[in-house]
Amino acid sequence: MPTLSQYWFRDRFFAGPVDGFNQPYGGWAWISNSGGSAATLVWNRQDNEQVVDLGSDLSNPLVTNAVDGLLPSGVSRTSGVKAAGVFWPDVPYHGRDPSRHHDSDMLVRVYFDFHVSTPWYCSDADGSISYYLVIFLDSTRHLAGFVDGWGYHYDGGGPFCTGSINSGLDSAVPGAIGTVQGLLDTLVQHWSEKPP
Repeated sequence: MPTLSQYWFRDRFFAGPVDGFNQPYGGWAWISNSGGSAATLVWNRQDNEQVVDLGSDLSNPLVTNAVDGLLPSGVSRTSGVKAAGVFWPDVPYHGRDPSRHHDSDMLVRVYFDFHVSTPWYCSDADGSISYYLVIFLDSTRHLAGFVDGWGYHYDGGGPFCTGSINSGLDSAVPGAIGTVQGLLDTLVQHWSEKPP
């Protein structure tokens, strides 16, 4: 039986928090959202579509333990590992090579929040670390993916500690790309082996 999926975006289309609803239907389906939204997307999913629960896969200790092991000293993860779709022009490093992808291409932002403890003379810092993934069907129609890039943002660390925070993150975040790619390869293999 087909499924009707509806996504309500609170900020703008494919941006910010989103509420999702799925309803199997044989003729009619009714889905409504009582909250406000800036945009909505409705998708008619066919019987043979394979659904991947990315949220559940990212909550797996295989992923969270690997992420925790990559963080520099004094940095701790303060949220679950989350995912969101991001259009290529909204990726923070888009301006370095705008023609690398089409403007309508969507990447998967995998991210988590972090906290940095600093010495008494600086404020602690809080922010998020992001990896941007491209997931696609290859020429043989098999699922594949790669880590396209990374980024981080934080507030705090002043007045004297932002340099050391940046130095630690500038080393650790891109240095983890190989590990993130390995985790993505494992997830892609897991998704490919799931029965339809």
